[in-house]
Amino acid sequence: MTPKQRQFVREYLIDLNATQAAIRAGYSKRTAQEQGSRLLSNVMVSGAIEEAMGRRADRTDITADRVLEELALIGFADMGTYVKLDGGHAIFDWSDLPPDATKVISEITQETYVDGKGEDAETVKKTKFKLHDKRAALVDMGRHLGMFTDNINVGGEVHWMISDETMDEDAWSEAHGDSVATPAGASESTH
Repeated sequence: MTPKQRQFVREYLIDLNATQAAIRAGYSKRTAQEQGSRLLSNVMVSGAIEEAMGRRADRTDITADRVLEELALIGFADMGTYVKLDGGHAIFDWSDLPPDATKVISEITQETYVDGKGEDAETVKKTKFKLHDKRAALVDMGRHLGMFTDNINVGGEVHWMISDETMDEDAWSEAHGDSVATPAGASESTH
């Protein structure tokens, strides 16, 4: 690999954006998108990226399984784990939370105030908490599992022929063989 390709690998690992990595590695901004795509399809470059990502995963202990486990905690979290109902009032009893339950909490706020006046006054402690975005976690997991198809990739080649000449069925078959679909407007024959 060239020094510029090695630099591209290092830059690509930052944000996994081939165009930006190509620019940071010193390729022209004008051709960075094409260069990034070309570099990713280079066997040596893609192998170096894969190897570096593997080393990083080993170093950080971040694996696809671990990420999915964390997403599953968020996606399948149940408010009943945190709140119990007592006479129509929500009671927070977090003394009995499962060990991973705190991982899905994104925010906790507490407010203390006095409600009422005089002898009727009482101190009220209000606790609000928010869990991480359940829907986003479920969508991420669904995408990972291939449950949603945002893009459909179709492979193969398409050959077009544009002509102002009109061909009858025999001329079409002679020119293109029997394996090619009959042109629109022509009748199919049974040879």
